[in-house]
Amino acid sequence: MNVFHLVGKQQLALQDDPMPSVGLHDVLVKTRVSALSVGTEVWRYINYGHYGGEGGLCGYNSLGEVVGVGAEVTRFKVGDLAFATHPHSEYFVWPESHTVKLPPNIDLEAAAFTYLPTLGLHGLRSADYQAGDNVLVVGLGIVGLLAAMTAKVMGACIAALDVDEARRKLAESLGFGLVLDPRTQTTAAQVDNYFGQLGPDVVLETSQDWSGLLDAMQLARAATRLSIIGIYRSDPPPELARQVLQKTFMSRDLFHNQRLKFIGCSNDPKDDYPVSVVRWTIQRNMAYIASQIANGQLATRKTITHRYRWNELEQVYRRLVDGERSMVGVVLHWD
Repeated sequence: MNVFHLVGKQQLALQDDPMPSVGLHDVLVKTRVSALSVGTEVWRYINYGHYGGEGGLCGYNSLGEVVGVGAEVTRFKVGDLAFATHPHSEYFVWPESHTVKLPPNIDLEAAAFTYLPTLGLHGLRSADYQAGDNVLVVGLGIVGLLAAMTAKVMGACIAALDVDEARRKLAESLGFGLVLDPRTQTTAAQVDNYFGQLGPDVVLETSQDWSGLLDAMQLARAATRLSIIGIYRSDPPPELARQVLQKTFMSRDLFHNQRLKFIGCSNDPKDDYPVSVVRWTIQRNMAYIASQIANGQLATRKTITHRYRWNELEQVYRRLVDGERSMVGVVLHWD
């Protein structure tokens, strides 16, 4: 079966791997669509792995048709649609407990984004989001767009920032209330006017850029909770680092008196805990997102900007490495 392997820095190999065996509690899925997590996947492609140098597979958003089940599987049968956080490959085997059963009529391209919105969902919950809160989203890559979309479904008043004009236009087409360029001198005044006296209750920082963090802090107001979803993978420029410190720990008025909260976000546990122990797990989050996609509340298809055949994956990575920013929602077709 066709599987993409990282074999070096910016080196991707398509290999013919043997079909995996199906355990008692596993499902075997033939992939039909997979989606890219543009920032994380490109980072791994450039650095030969998540941490750098360890290699591995790439991607973690795959769905398809169940073509085999283990003897003790109870929730799936052959012919069902299933989503899993599995890398890009022609077939995959995944534990039943970590696999999401999709409605039979769901839009496959839309459902390829069953996992990525859970990052914003977790960021909202981690910040004690309440219906009607003002939410500012910083960064409008695929994670930021889906975070804003999820917040809107949950009843938030949304404002969003990005330096890229095309991404701002895409966000505007999705009906977010206020979409701005953070570099514009009037941005702070416009955000204050839009949210009113309360300012943003929650900021979802998804940009993965130190300047995005600085924007988030400068636009925070009294008791704002900042959920840091983006990962800062490089050292900040010295002047920018100085500004970040001045706007936080060195400023009594902006940090201490405003009672700002910085929250590091990853996701909920992936293990299948009893509800009485852990209410939300990654699997339950994904099941919730899938239901919202299926009923039309979460229009993830509208975030898709590019579609490719599965064997074009490395070409996509190379375009992204070269700085292509128009590619936000990207799906691969395996049929």
